Amino acid sequence: MGSNISKYIMVVKVSLSNALAYRIAIYSRLCFYTLFVYVFMSLWGAIYKEGSVHGYTYTQIVWYLAMTEFVGYACTTDIYAVMNDEVKNGAIAYQLVRPTHYVSYQFANSIGQLIPNFVAFGVLGIALGLIFAGPLTYFSLAGILPLLLSLALGIALNFFIHMLIGLSSFVYEDNFALYLIYQKLTFMLGMFLPVEFLPQWLQPIAKALPFSYVHWAPAKLFVDYSPSLAVWLIIRQAGWVAAFSGLVVAIYRVCVARLQVNGG
Repeated sequence: MGSNISKYIMVVKVSLSNALAYRIAIYSRLCFYTLFVYVFMSLWGAIYKEGSVHGYTYTQIVWYLAMTEFVGYACTTDIYAVMNDEVKNGAIAYQLVRPTHYVSYQFANSIGQLIPNFVAFGVLGIALGLIFAGPLTYFSLAGILPLLLSLALGIALNFFIHMLIGLSSFVYEDNFALYLIYQKLTFMLGMFLPVEFLPQWLQPIAKALPFSYVHWAPAKLFVDYSPSLAVWLIIRQAGWVAAFSGLVVAIYRVCVARLQVNGG
């Protein structure tokens, strides 16, 4: 058991070293993050001239946007594209013979890539929130641990959904269309718009789907924390993470069993 854990710790370390070696990629993403928050902060500024909207103040919505974009820019993964390329060129065969489970390896690899992004975008997100909206007076210190747990579950859920999209490359030649569908769903169900901004008939549907629990759940806890809300959101996030991780493992076994390498 200890040997297995040490393997994945080493994967995290190697991935972290690679991420730090290519810092220019982080710098460019930081610039896009700043631009995105500024543009949509300006948009919300025009909307909020009439006061609060659906219970969110202007300060809350700016911090909400900073948090959802933090998840989107700092805590995402490109595993779907990596798997698509590996299946196409046959490199997946070399990945599968490693003395590690492929899904666990990719999860550890994603953690290593996430660490420097988490720190850099976290600092920048706080700075932008303070500059554009001022202190978030609604934030509660009691909500720090639930917020971190919700954020971790959102990141894990995002990874397993991306992994599921990646596994589709075993069947389809290109999984980019599936990724675009997922991206647009998360964009509209919590990333750009809080779920409370959706039409009344759509809100229960959004809360019943997994997509809003990637961005909306941690951002909601950040700007409007309450113990009951934290329990409600975290239970649902944990349930979706368990469901998608189990689905990924099951489908992975099926895909590997019928794998036909197309090249390499």
